[in-house]
Amino acid sequence: MTKLGLLLLVSLAAFAQGGFRGPGRYEIYSPLSRKVLDMDRNDRSTIIQFESRRTDNQVWDISDAGGGFYYIRNGMNGYALAVRDNRNSTPLVAEPFNNAPNQQWRFENGNDSSLILVNRNGKAIDIPYGSTNDGVKVNSYNRNGEVNQRWMLQEASNVGTSRSSSSGSRYDRTNSNSSRNRYDNPAASGQQSTDGVAYYDDQARMYKMDGDGACFYRDRNFQGEAVCATVRSGRRRWNAPFTEIGSVKLFGRATGVQFFDKEEFRGNSVEVTGDANNFNRASKGLRNVPQSMRVY
Repeated sequence: MTKLGLLLLVSLAAFAQGGFRGPGRYEIYSPLSRKVLDMDRNDRSTIIQFESRRTDNQVWDISDAGGGFYYIRNGMNGYALAVRDNRNSTPLVAEPFNNAPNQQWRFENGNDSSLILVNRNGKAIDIPYGSTNDGVKVNSYNRNGEVNQRWMLQEASNVGTSRSSSSGSRYDRTNSNSSRNRYDNPAASGQQSTDGVAYYDDQARMYKMDGDGACFYRDRNFQGEAVCATVRSGRRRWNAPFTEIGSVKLFGRATGVQFFDKEEFRGNSVEVTGDANNFNRASKGLRNVPQSMRVY
């Protein structure tokens, strides 16, 4: 085997260390606690460990930051994994992406097949006291290579559906197709999933969607978590992370939503033909919380 061929094989083996196969979408998993890195949905900032539920707040889009460093951005809103300061035991945060050094990470080999994720400031992602409990805040700490600092990356390209936007635009535009991620461009017309594609608009402080459809929000005035549906598809079953709908907003050429109190578009129904910032008032006539809805 030539020296070049041997060098290439060694390079590829190192590249796949800890499950990392280059920029893409991953779960970040601790072999110690058997939990994954999770951005708390309540404040969209706190980083905890939690059992894997394969939700968008538990997946991370990794992109090249240059110089051997990477950005790690949350699948729910595009916020970047970051350190707050250079002190030990400071909790990690998710913050709006801005290319700052505290958002840049390098992947170093652990003592086994794992990775140690080290910030540009030299601190590593660390589980306090090696806890295995759900909900524990994850820290940054001096790199020591102990088992509570070792991580595995698990490819998760089909997990999560939300996208993020700032001032109505997409992040990370680039001329390289190989480094594009899901923040780069809106879904093409007719290419959206059945449930629609939601993204968080930082300027408007709310979820929105591309194309024609409707978003259903947990809280009044279009706030809180949201799920969306495109025109002509709707949702045959209300399998959302929240039970009651607080408000409804139409997008694109959508003109209304018909809500049903049974699945599969059955039972009593009511229609909403415009934005409803207080859905409770608009849903009179249903015998139950909506179980399905048709968008038109």
